[in-house]
Amino acid sequence: MKSRLAFGLMAVSLAAVSAHAEERSTVIPSEVEGSKGPEVSFSGEVEFDAYTGDLFSDGPKSHNYASTFDFNVGVKFNDQWSAEVQLEADGESTDPAAIYNGAFVQYTKSENFVVKAGDLTFSEGAFLNYYGYDDPADNAAGMAEHDIRGVEVDFNGFVFGLGFGRGDNDNQVCAEEDGEETCVGVAYDAHLAYELGLGEHTLRPYVDYKSYQEPKHNELHAGVDANLKFGGFGFHAVYGLHVDALGEDEPGATHAFLVEPSFEVGGFNIKATAFYALFDEDAPIDHGEEIPEYFFAYVEPSLNLVGALTLGIPLEYHSNTLDSDEDLGSFAAGLRLYFAPVEGLEITGFGMLNKPLGDDYGDNDDISLQLGVETVFAF
Repeated sequence: MKSRLAFGLMAVSLAAVSAHAEERSTVIPSEVEGSKGPEVSFSGEVEFDAYTGDLFSDGPKSHNYASTFDFNVGVKFNDQWSAEVQLEADGESTDPAAIYNGAFVQYTKSENFVVKAGDLTFSEGAFLNYYGYDDPADNAAGMAEHDIRGVEVDFNGFVFGLGFGRGDNDNQVCAEEDGEETCVGVAYDAHLAYELGLGEHTLRPYVDYKSYQEPKHNELHAGVDANLKFGGFGFHAVYGLHVDALGEDEPGATHAFLVEPSFEVGGFNIKATAFYALFDEDAPIDHGEEIPEYFFAYVEPSLNLVGALTLGIPLEYHSNTLDSDEDLGSFAAGLRLYFAPVEGLEITGFGMLNKPLGDDYGDNDDISLQLGVETVFAF
């Protein structure tokens, strides 16, 4: 129901804009002479995935899904003024509900001076090579996505954002009055980054402060994201500082380190990721999905077989825990087959064997097998 309502409202709004533009063109042609009126564009991405459970397990063989739909409507009023509205459906099912995901207006003075106001998103230090953690909405070495409703100013490489937290980035306090509970948001967020471009290299220091207006919950993210490129060799590195409870005498801190080298020549490519997070032993921070495990390493050589078909061989080690005292490591290996027949469409099939290695698994250390197919297209 929410999905149909959202699309219905969007369709009515677009129809109203189109009708209004046509009315102006017809009734007052002199006012729009030489103008085409607002330009409306559509873009988006769709992903639908299917996975098996462990095919070596006893009993019925299970399966599960993931589906994502991002739909963006852009409106260009003239060379300086534009706007965008976004819809999103995302979930581990075949029919996630589509919801409003934000809107903003934008003023472009020049390519070096842009101002946005509305619903904005900031993230830093994303995983670029490892397919399992490459969605910055969930995971990042620097900072997973922070959503705000506020303002952003981009000026000569500087990015400054300030606003109230929204969605999962907001925090609420609730009070009961006359038998009814009323909740209000209290979080606000400030973000500052600078992107320095040196030829094909970029260096991006950043800092983000979020206040829940409680000393034990105020948090700081800071660090630097570097992307270096030397011909066919690329190197991505991130240092991320995550500090919680800034009002405390000794706030807890997590230091995250990410390195991602890659090399490509002809039809051969190899990419790798190594990640390590160092937690405060006395006051470890619960980062949710942002930091999924304290250590993992991944490497995948791949070879273009013919045309749109590429074969990759991923090799992975995972700690599978945030506690270095737990012995829950595992090793995974398999095949990934990439099929990209046209630009904007990619189908990936894979099979992965996983072997638990840690002593904490006890007798439950059998090898498991999982298969999956992921389809993504953009428009």
